[in-house]
Amino acid sequence: MRFLPSLDGNPPVIAAVDMGTSKVCTLVGQPRSGAIEILGIGMSASQGIRKGRVVNIERATYAVRESMSLAMEVAKREPNIVCVAVAGDYITSINLENEVILSRGGREITKREVDKVVEGTRAQSSTGETRVLHLIPQEFSVDDQHGIADPVGMIGSALRARVHLVTAQETQIMNLGKCFQQVGIEIAALAFQPYVAALSVLTPAEKEAGVLLVDLGGGTTDMAMFYEGSIWYSGIIPLGGEHITSDLAVGLRTSREEAEKIKLRYGSAFSKYIEPEEIIEVKDMGMSSLHTVRRKFVCEVIEARVREILAILRGELRSTGLGRFLRGGIVLTGGSSQLEGLADFASTALKVPVRLGSPESQNYVGMVQTIASPVFSTVCGLLDYAVSGTGRERFRYHHPVGPAGKGQKMINWLRDFFMMG
Repeated sequence: MRFLPSLDGNPPVIAAVDMGTSKVCTLVGQPRSGAIEILGIGMSASQGIRKGRVVNIERATYAVRESMSLAMEVAKREPNIVCVAVAGDYITSINLENEVILSRGGREITKREVDKVVEGTRAQSSTGETRVLHLIPQEFSVDDQHGIADPVGMIGSALRARVHLVTAQETQIMNLGKCFQQVGIEIAALAFQPYVAALSVLTPAEKEAGVLLVDLGGGTTDMAMFYEGSIWYSGIIPLGGEHITSDLAVGLRTSREEAEKIKLRYGSAFSKYIEPEEIIEVKDMGMSSLHTVRRKFVCEVIEARVREILAILRGELRSTGLGRFLRGGIVLTGGSSQLEGLADFASTALKVPVRLGSPESQNYVGMVQTIASPVFSTVCGLLDYAVSGTGRERFRYHHPVGPAGKGQKMINWLRDFFMMG
């Protein structure tokens, strides 16, 4: 594991923030002896965010402040680097190719040529209205030799790269940045949620064989397909756990809060295994009285929406032709993946092996038991992304400074937040 350079002889303290539709989750961590030490965890109910988009800056700012303050209270450290994971229908991805001519007689390829051929794909898609989040090399070709992972040191006359490029609408990124700026924080790097979640969940063998990571969030279901060790596809389905909750709220004639509790306590993706006689109590819309419903009905409502999400997923695999490369199957992660029976239901519906994915514990120290859940896959992967130095040219270190600087501003909003509580 490669580490970011240290600050003043000490490894950097990193805050990883997952901006979801249902929650804002923050981990504060630091590199320690080949692993990442989890120093603090904070989670707040997401506000002002719908399907990954900021729709109310004031409410989204409050959610960021609450999540980060809780994490920093536990860590008792101010982060030097703040990274944010995002997803939503404003993010798009595409595979592109680019070529650079080296010399007619051939010469040795250096890192400079590799960087040049990869960066050359940026201009093919990026505009003033979009921002590049990731330029991820998939494979290289030197002359007529293909499938090269690292061409540095090889001799050739032409170098070609196939690159996975992920972009986001600039205005959406600016709105997100404003939420952090209002609490005195500068975002050092942005990352696409399913890409970084894969860093903490998938094994090298799965990535080599061919695997699809499916991150089931509140507002969206995000996907990243890996094959031969590289990412080959990413996409978003605009449906998630919040849609299941909404369906239940309507079907049960109750509030969204009560519907969420019912989903978590009694929900299952396999309605056929639920006894018809099993009855549960549900609070009415005013939360003042109770009525009874069959648990099987609850699970039938859930199953209908799960079937819809999986049908769209199946269509994506068919249209892209990537389904035939899934020798490693599908890995489900994210908060909504914890629905009872979901992995087995998905395996039956999609006819591929499916497992539930959580962060690999051997990569972390400290609060390991707390993060051993699909809920923390994205933030753990985001810490990996920062610590390994991926995209480090975009990182901007924040040095704690005196009373007139940003360090004091962060301390001020922390103090104000706890005084409000």
